[in-house]
Amino acid sequence: MRGAAMQCNDLDQLRTKSPLSKASTWPMEAQEHLASCSRCSQLQAVFESSKPAEFPASLQSRIEAAILPGLKPVSPLPEPWQITAVLLFCAVAVVAVANWQLGIAGWLARNRLQVSVDFTLLSISILVVAFALAKQMAPGSQQAVPAWTFIVTPLLALLAAVVLLFGYRWSANFWPRAFACWEIGVACAALSAPLFWLVLRRGFSLSPVSQGAMIGLLAGFVGVTVLEIHCPNLDRMHIAGGHVGAAVTAVLVGAALSAVVSRIQPRLA
Repeated sequence: MRGAAMQCNDLDQLRTKSPLSKASTWPMEAQEHLASCSRCSQLQAVFESSKPAEFPASLQSRIEAAILPGLKPVSPLPEPWQITAVLLFCAVAVVAVANWQLGIAGWLARNRLQVSVDFTLLSISILVVAFALAKQMAPGSQQAVPAWTFIVTPLLALLAAVVLLFGYRWSANFWPRAFACWEIGVACAALSAPLFWLVLRRGFSLSPVSQGAMIGLLAGFVGVTVLEIHCPNLDRMHIAGGHVGAAVTAVLVGAALSAVVSRIQPRLA
């Protein structure tokens, strides 16, 4: 029993799969359609009568002379774990230098439970965000979860830990003290972000805004870590507003700067 008659689209697909083949080598159904369809027969006649265009050797030499001298070998991107290690080193360096100047009164003021939960959570958050940024450097790499998850989840977890670990202590100087810590956190984030950008600049992110937000979050967590070690104020509102607020600010600034840069770069290209 014969199958359905071949249509023009079927013949076009056959021609696409074997662009250099002759009609005489095609299946009988294709040859029958070619004999009955003037459009396909004329098109096939053009293909079979045409010859490959010869590329002038002189033009090829000129193109090679213009392109080849400027070509330089590009080294492959480091492995994600290597990039993560460099990001962590930068984060630890900023924290160490900052707290060497500011002191560790906050660390001494916290009890064992607060130190354990607080800094374990910060360490895990920094590690996860750093690894996610390292994976984003290669456009072909796949993320198991969307980028916003890496931003929202650590911030919510940190706020929940602050609420559970610390009490509320009213202070008439709440706003000045919170703003003072916020300034320190934002300053530490501003020092960290360029270091992270230097590490990540060789990559190509398909979502510059989310990458900028994550760089801001990583830098913001550096600021939070500095403040947690430095600041002895154990009021949950102070920590949420002055410490975690600095990280939120860094996220927003990072996303905004990346959005502006991603719009400017195509115009400059």
